[in-house]
Amino acid sequence: MKKLVVAGIALGALMVPAMAADMRVKAPVLKTPPPAFSWSGCYIGGNAGGAWENASNSLVVANTTPGYFTPAAIPGVNASGTADMNSSGFTGGGQVGCNWQSGQTVWGVEVDIESLNQSTSFGGAFRYTTNNAPYFLIGSRSTDWLFTARPRIGWAADRALFYVTGGLAVAKLNFNQFFAEPPFTPTPEIATLSTTQVGWTIGAGIEWALYNNWSLKGEYLFAEFDGNSVIGNLVNGSGSGPGCVGLFACGATFTNSVSRLDVSILRAGLNYRLY
Repeated sequence: MKKLVVAGIALGALMVPAMAADMRVKAPVLKTPPPAFSWSGCYIGGNAGGAWENASNSLVVANTTPGYFTPAAIPGVNASGTADMNSSGFTGGGQVGCNWQSGQTVWGVEVDIESLNQSTSFGGAFRYTTNNAPYFLIGSRSTDWLFTARPRIGWAADRALFYVTGGLAVAKLNFNQFFAEPPFTPTPEIATLSTTQVGWTIGAGIEWALYNNWSLKGEYLFAEFDGNSVIGNLVNGSGSGPGCVGLFACGATFTNSVSRLDVSILRAGLNYRLY
């Protein structure tokens, strides 16, 4: 009996290494890395921020024949109509665009429209430098909206996109100027401009992909528009005024040279990628 037990133990000792040698070693499970983020696709979004506008007006008054103004009074009138017309305020709007990514380079195009609704005014009540008589000269300037269409080029660092942009800018610009001298001007002089003007824009920004299809961006844009010349005519049929002679109708021409308009916009935007 003892011999059988010893033989069984010996046989088991010989089989264990053989069985262990036949067991297969399982390979470690490798996790598939998540796919790299891509900025390719089209999107729609909104934005809000601040806008700053810089412009000025230069007034030159010239008598017609016969002239309304005493010549010595004209420099003072010119000075009262020459002023800065800067403004600042809130801006908000929406944008749509598309991106195409190749490697880390991202090409894109974006169009947007902003509500600027900015206005400023200058002037008021003045007195002639020659006889201290009162007159009123008031001017105003406003920008209703801004539209841009811009290509973009950027560099992607996974979910961060750094880009520069520039292209076409279009804005609705308005200017008004008013002159009256009680009681000699029953019909005041008025100069008016309302135009949709084309300019250019350039800027830069950074956009960060959040979750799902949402992304958040911060952006600076600078836009520039050429100046305009606005003319108003003063005709006084009563023949009475500082420079009028007798009962003849007299008048003057008011030429307003509105400088170029510079617009700076700093805004944040939220985009939703459609696909």
